[in-house]
Amino acid sequence: MSSEERIACKSPESWPRRSPEEGCAASASPRAEQAPELSHLPFDVAARVLATLPPHTRARCASVCRSWRNMMRELPPEQLWRELDFVRGADETFKVNKENVTAAVGAARGKMRVLKVPGEAGISRSALVSLVRDNRESLKELHAFCSADGERGYWTPKQVHAAMSAAGSRFRRLAVDVKSRGVCLALIQQLACPVVRVRRLDVRAAQLGAVEKVQLFEAIARMRSKASALVRSGSALSLTDMTNQFGAGGGFKGLGGGQEGEEDTLRCLVLASCSLDGDDAAALADAVAAGDGGDTQGHPGFSPWDTLNPKPGPATALKRPGGKGVDDECRAPPLDLDLGDNPSLGCEGARSIAGLVAEGSIGTLSLENCGVGELGATAIAEALASPGCVLRSLNIGRNFVGAEGASAIAAGLARGARARAELGLHATLTELKLGNNAIGCEGMGAIASAAAHSGAFAVLERLEVPMNGIGPDGAAAMARSILVYGVGGDDDEKPHSPSAVRGAPVLRELFMHGNPLGAVGAAAIADACASAGFGGSERQPRARPSLEVLSLSATRLGVSGASALATGMIVPGGPLSHVSHLDLSANDIGESGAGFRRQMTPTADDGDGDARKLDDFAPPSDLLHPTDASPATFAETSSLIALTSSLASAPSLRRLDLGYNNLGDAGAGVIASAFPLGLGASVAELNLQRNSIGDEGAAALARALEECIESGMVRSLDLRSNAIGDAGMEALRAHVAAGTARLNFMPARWTVPGPATPDEAVAE
Repeated sequence: MSSEERIACKSPESWPRRSPEEGCAASASPRAEQAPELSHLPFDVAARVLATLPPHTRARCASVCRSWRNMMRELPPEQLWRELDFVRGADETFKVNKENVTAAVGAARGKMRVLKVPGEAGISRSALVSLVRDNRESLKELHAFCSADGERGYWTPKQVHAAMSAAGSRFRRLAVDVKSRGVCLALIQQLACPVVRVRRLDVRAAQLGAVEKVQLFEAIARMRSKASALVRSGSALSLTDMTNQFGAGGGFKGLGGGQEGEEDTLRCLVLASCSLDGDDAAALADAVAAGDGGDTQGHPGFSPWDTLNPKPGPATALKRPGGKGVDDECRAPPLDLDLGDNPSLGCEGARSIAGLVAEGSIGTLSLENCGVGELGATAIAEALASPGCVLRSLNIGRNFVGAEGASAIAAGLARGARARAELGLHATLTELKLGNNAIGCEGMGAIASAAAHSGAFAVLERLEVPMNGIGPDGAAAMARSILVYGVGGDDDEKPHSPSAVRGAPVLRELFMHGNPLGAVGAAAIADACASAGFGGSERQPRARPSLEVLSLSATRLGVSGASALATGMIVPGGPLSHVSHLDLSANDIGESGAGFRRQMTPTADDGDGDARKLDDFAPPSDLLHPTDASPATFAETSSLIALTSSLASAPSLRRLDLGYNNLGDAGAGVIASAFPLGLGASVAELNLQRNSIGDEGAAALARALEECIESGMVRSLDLRSNAIGDAGMEALRAHVAAGTARLNFMPARWTVPGPATPDEAVAE
């Protein structure tokens, strides 16, 4: 068929006309009418049509009918299987693995050009290198990024070197994620190579020299630039040649256009524990800014060391000839930057990085343990106030930030939210981590005030303020302004516009462990949740139950504070009503509970000269069954009973951590008695580590598990590091064997019996 005939076939006027009877017959058997249409196309056209499908869908086409099966066999493999994109084809119904990839590569018969494999597939780097070696004559591109969670799929410099050595002369792109412990000459050379495209670079514990830093920062600038997506050739290409071959956007026109270059741009950079100082941060900021401008290739003399003078931020955005700024479409996507554990970075380094934040070049920023201090926090706050800031996550934990720095951060977030709202833009911050600082109640109050008077936390999903010296006043301010959702602002504002949202309506995780909240702080949180659990007017605060994870470990709650907090969890529609993971470990619940009698020494004197016996102070067995106890005993254990009954009534609670609370046998008995009330039917994971639970408490828990075994909800009961003896282990034997209960060890007699010992043989 000639080209004119193909074009004519595309015209509707040239389509064959059918009678009504033929149309009815065609609708009755659509498969018989569809199969010849595709099979009658020329081979190259049919192959291009099928090549747009994911590999696994492409392979299933042979099962449609006999005509399609014959067509699939006759189609040239160099056109049908030359591009294998398993990243686009991976979904819930199809899991990519080594066998699927190997089978598809084998179907290409040595004609494969492009291979894209997701990190979740679990294919080893050596297997991918073997595929590169087997297809070295035809393979042009290999994309093998790590998994979405970043847990697996990283390449080492040695593996990158093996892949490059196995590739042929037509190979032009190796898109991978690289992780290296330390920086070697091979890594710097690979990053400088135009063929290697790195999307995530993770370098840790590197002792960098001055020359290595210059080379590394220059490589980062090239990786951030779209125009650096070069084709491997015998000689280097000029900037004009690159523009002609790749286009102004830097993408490869032959295989996907400019989008490929954007996907391969450096998106995540980790330089943790690399001994970076303030000057290094300034050089890195200039390198990232130069790469975002996409103009580094046009400046042969560019060096990250050209602008090391202290200044509020990196150099301004690069200017094109004629004085025009860099277009947004030529900028690389925001960079996820992690510079944690570089204590010498200091406030000067934070000031340099803050310039990138203000320009919108940083998407997530981690400066944990970088010596930022109050001045550095103030510089970051000024960047947060910029309307161009697109920061999604900020981590400045362990940086000696006090109330002044926290107040500056809060004010910057509020100003930035108002500036973006004037432009019709929403807030972008979803994670804020300020752990292990000293912001205190004053700093927490400033953050709460920013949430109450602006839309700064409109999309905040995770807030971490552990180990900050926050007391009851800070907890009360947090509960009133952050946990409670409402609308506010001027009268001319729309009720649910970005500038009118108040509080944190989508907050999912709150971590406040290690703060001295006390029972007063817990009661303040419960009171705020109780008052907000009921409806209000259009501008009155009301609860938005989105919180799922609440960590209050080591906050000195005691049994009364924990009970008050649990009461707030059962308020209908309250902010705590959707909490599924609650951490109350190390809160002195056992020691502060009036029902737990402390064991005293055998020589303790009662004042009359008679020495008391240890058995007189042991917890009585009736405490293990408080429902049958006397009125006096019931009064003593009322606080813990109220706590457990409220937890049993919590509608969404699934994980409960009560470890390190010195509950003892009596506390274990009270918890066991709450299982029939609903605790065993709702909580799937219960942690009771380090609670001094003995044999009696273990037996009570075993009986409760046996009664609730039909519900099947309790999947994990952690009893490690307790004082459980042989009797308690024997009571929990069936639950340990089933995997429901966890102990420190499993006795040998519970395992599969082995050969009889000589002593046992003699006894028999």
